Amino acid sequence: MIDKKNSGGFRFSRIMTIAIREFRHTVLTKGFIFGAILFPLVMFVVIGVMPFLLSNDQVPVRGTIVVADSDGSVAQAIEIAFARYQTKIQTGIGSSTAALSDALAKSQRGDVAALDALSDITTTVEVTVRRMSIDDDLAGIRDQVQSGELLALVEVPATLLESDPPADADVSLLVPSNSPAKTTALFARIARQATVVARVQRTGTDLAKAMALVREPQAQTARLTSTGTKAKENLELRFMIPGGFMMLMWIAAFTSANQLLTTTIEEKSSKVIEVLLSATSPLELLAGKILGQGFVSLLMLSTYGAAGIAGLAFLTMLDIVPLSSLILFFLWFLLAYFMVASIMAAVGSAVSDLREAQSLVQPAMIVMMIPLLLWLPISENPTGWLATITSFVPPIGPFVMVLRTTGAVEPIPFWQIGLALAVNGFSTIALVWIASRVFRIGVLMQGKPPTPMELLRWARAR
Repeated sequence: MIDKKNSGGFRFSRIMTIAIREFRHTVLTKGFIFGAILFPLVMFVVIGVMPFLLSNDQVPVRGTIVVADSDGSVAQAIEIAFARYQTKIQTGIGSSTAALSDALAKSQRGDVAALDALSDITTTVEVTVRRMSIDDDLAGIRDQVQSGELLALVEVPATLLESDPPADADVSLLVPSNSPAKTTALFARIARQATVVARVQRTGTDLAKAMALVREPQAQTARLTSTGTKAKENLELRFMIPGGFMMLMWIAAFTSANQLLTTTIEEKSSKVIEVLLSATSPLELLAGKILGQGFVSLLMLSTYGAAGIAGLAFLTMLDIVPLSSLILFFLWFLLAYFMVASIMAAVGSAVSDLREAQSLVQPAMIVMMIPLLLWLPISENPTGWLATITSFVPPIGPFVMVLRTTGAVEPIPFWQIGLALAVNGFSTIALVWIASRVFRIGVLMQGKPPTPMELLRWARAR
């Protein structure tokens, strides 16, 4: 039985007591601490140290490569490439076609000093190149590659060395089944580049000069900040930031809302909710549960948001997300959370287990997936008609507005921001009111789960 004395009225102290209980029940668990806090932090650390792990020395590559071509020019180019790189794999300019051509020219002039300064070094490579003719019988060589006696067999058709080679002619590279992926990629890259070097040298052309002429210069894009200083532009990151903000809001809102759904169902099934209703009213209980899970969402938002802002500060890109966008993001998050939490609380109060909840939650989840599907078109054109219209469609409006306000190059018209806040704010109040009407009836209902039409009748009940 519900205590009539306690069920009436609306006391903030009781709401805060319930909210603190809900917050502690969620946050002070091993699952939440690991899943929502420690796991993301571990991922950030792993991503940070990954480049150092990948740069560690690999297993040395030692052995013989057989190169079969028509005149030995490709074999010579490959041999010089391995020899002049100080028996090390090069990760930068040293593995480019132009650098390989330059290495050949320098070796013919006896100038090897410049080769010592080429790029970074990772894995030791000691490769001997054996030359053969493409017309020789290579069956025995292939057997040696298969058995692992040879590192690789490179076959260069004679047509590839013509001044006008056919488009469908390719270099053939055979390696043992246990050849590491990085080693195979190195052999393939050097074989392709050496073929180009040999072909161009047969025409008497200076490949290094030709490559310098056709090289596309990099566009050093910079942004002028509000203070007039230049900041380096990162187009890829700038494009990803709106999606990152939306996903941050999505994760923070839905994680707590799903927890609200689960705890409501568990408390209803175990009759704990009846004990709680003996000390408080249904509206106070609903408000406390939503507010408590809201604190959980804010904790997650602060954790992830601080990491993201720290990353932008490290990249000196804080100016692309002005303070006004962060303030609006907080407002959009509050609207989105209360919308989603109201839906989840209403559904949780009306059913007795999670399986019953799925049929009621699924339509709402399909609608909430729309911002994810529209992320790219809205980010590309945040002031277009699609972005503008969906900004005023609850419950997806707050997610769309986050994409617009954090990704727009031109400011969003103030009237659109104000109207979106008004429309989505009114919709949030309406959803919370509907959820409270459903909650007061659903928490004490048992048996068959209601249909969506029955939920609407509960909301209209006096």
